[in-house]
Amino acid sequence: MRDFLDRTYGILARHPWWTLGLLLAAHTAWTMDCRALWFSDEVRYANAFENVVRAGKWLVLSLNGQPYPDKPPLYFWFLALLHTISRMPAVFFLGAALSGLAYLFATLGLTRSLERPRDAGLTAGLILLTNFVFIGLLHYSRMDLLFAAMILGSQAFFYKAWGPGGRGGQRPVLAGFLLAGLATLTKGPLGFLFPLLTAFCYLAWRGELRRMADRTTLKGLGLMLALLLAWLLAALAVEGTDFIQDILGKQIVARATNTFHHKEPFWYYFLALPPAWLPWILLPLVLPFWRVFTPEFWKTAWNGRRQAGSRAWLWCMILPAFIFLSCLSGKVFVYILPLFAPLALLTADALEDLDWPRARLFWVLASGFLLLLALALPVAEALLPLPVAPRGVALCTVLLAATAIGLFLLRRDGARAPLLFLTLALLVWSLPLNRITLPSLDDYMSPKRQGSLIRAYVAEGYKPLAYDIYSGIFTYYAGTNLLETSDLTKITAEVEETPKCVLVIRKKHWDAWENRPSRLVAFDEQNIAGQVYVLAATAPR
Repeated sequence: MRDFLDRTYGILARHPWWTLGLLLAAHTAWTMDCRALWFSDEVRYANAFENVVRAGKWLVLSLNGQPYPDKPPLYFWFLALLHTISRMPAVFFLGAALSGLAYLFATLGLTRSLERPRDAGLTAGLILLTNFVFIGLLHYSRMDLLFAAMILGSQAFFYKAWGPGGRGGQRPVLAGFLLAGLATLTKGPLGFLFPLLTAFCYLAWRGELRRMADRTTLKGLGLMLALLLAWLLAALAVEGTDFIQDILGKQIVARATNTFHHKEPFWYYFLALPPAWLPWILLPLVLPFWRVFTPEFWKTAWNGRRQAGSRAWLWCMILPAFIFLSCLSGKVFVYILPLFAPLALLTADALEDLDWPRARLFWVLASGFLLLLALALPVAEALLPLPVAPRGVALCTVLLAATAIGLFLLRRDGARAPLLFLTLALLVWSLPLNRITLPSLDDYMSPKRQGSLIRAYVAEGYKPLAYDIYSGIFTYYAGTNLLETSDLTKITAEVEETPKCVLVIRKKHWDAWENRPSRLVAFDEQNIAGQVYVLAATAPR
């Protein structure tokens, strides 16, 4: 088995782009439209997207009929392009899959820019395809993978320009700034802050900051600012100054300094990153990691800083970004995605350099972790008080346990054979997970059922109302905008003045509602991601 896998690995390493592309296609081709869109981001982004293609909201996104300043529009333009060949809601999953492909290809591009062998690129790609977070995001409709891919592309071009020798000239600088601008138009200012922070720290470490202070850098910066300013001016023309103030003040400055949403302590990412990098976070346990804490290590690093090359660049992609994210007021788990590619390349280096005893120990640890995870699946199913019964858990458990056993049997076979086996085994495991288990959670994770009920009532002339909900979560499946408000007196007035209306409200607010209009009758409840929502209507069917 080892000889066969090693030979296969050698063949695949000669064609890393095709290999990773086909592996990703195998992960996603069978899961494009297997489940409903889930709470909360998927259904909100779906409504924003349908407002792009159906209501013409191309420059400024719209959510539930209101301007939506939280996100720039570029990802939704990307979905609109895909919509020419795919229908909704499959287009959202196609967008996620192609964003994952862009991330893998950006990782290969970074590998080439750093002048590392093709083997390293393939190994890093397989490490990503055996990371549980990355596998999961291939099937979740978000812009984060595409956003991170553009950041990686920008960093790859900047290394060509400002790495040892500066062999790239003007074009990579301009390309790096262009991709940084496009990343910013995909999700926000981190799109240009990450690449510039990497370049600044790397050149500062080498004592060559002056290399950024030239005419070419000013040209690139001007190109990026012109791109961003063009969109801001267009948004200003469409929505006015209040919208721009919301973007610059609330969405950027406030989220960075004193956020209204996702506020977390400084140490949040210190706890979030280790489980996010499973199972590869186990690799440092078999490495002589203690050397990092010795004076000799830092003395050697300092003395050799002026000769620092691609490995130093990878660390400058990780550490400054990690510290910067930790200093922000608003923290979201997926912000660390741009760190995954450099982590994968450093992990690939460490894996290839392992001696046989350490490699064997690592695969034993990894197989043990997978076995524990397999055993935890049925236990979690029994203990978690979900209002739905997940299907396919037994099959997922058996496949994961078989993966653990197979990895243990290959523990003596170096690095490549077990890695390739793990990649293929987790691919097989993910198929029933995404085709059977996750769709069975729709009634718990998706507002589709209640949204469809609202749609049916609206078709019969009922006015849709919503009290104190996360804006836009029912709009896509309801097929219409809801009157959303956090003012209960306004809801009461609407009920009294409107002959026929249907209301969605959280159960805790429904139960606490004093002087509730008697003509409003509850007729449905649904637990959506831990919150129970009530549907009520005047003269319900």
